[in-house]
Amino acid sequence: MDNNIGFLFANANHALICSGPLWEEMLLYNIREEDQDRLLATFTAISGKAISPTDIISQLSGGQKVILLACLALYSPASRLHFVDLKHSLDADKYAHTLQLLQDSGKQLHFEEF
Repeated sequence: MDNNIGFLFANANHALICSGPLWEEMLLYNIREEDQDRLLATFTAISGKAISPTDIISQLSGGQKVILLACLALYSPASRLHFVDLKHSLDADKYAHTLQLLQDSGKQLHFEEF
């Protein structure tokens, strides 16, 4: 079975499912252990905030949650990503950085803004 086939729907208005430690959200997104450090580094590069798998994600700001949503989608096995309101809570620079990383990923992308 090819694990690189899948569709992920990501709504920035409801960025995260869990409110506990980050590792719970990574488990839901099926983030491979070998990709976790890259995900954390990508999040830090965009947000300026370092986090760990044990950090409580409900304590992140709205923009940080959206960045985390994008990072989780980026490192998930899904090959097709559908984002709703990705600009939600992001300033222009963070949105541009996030968008560039997604576009460079090689994944099939679709964006909706309401």
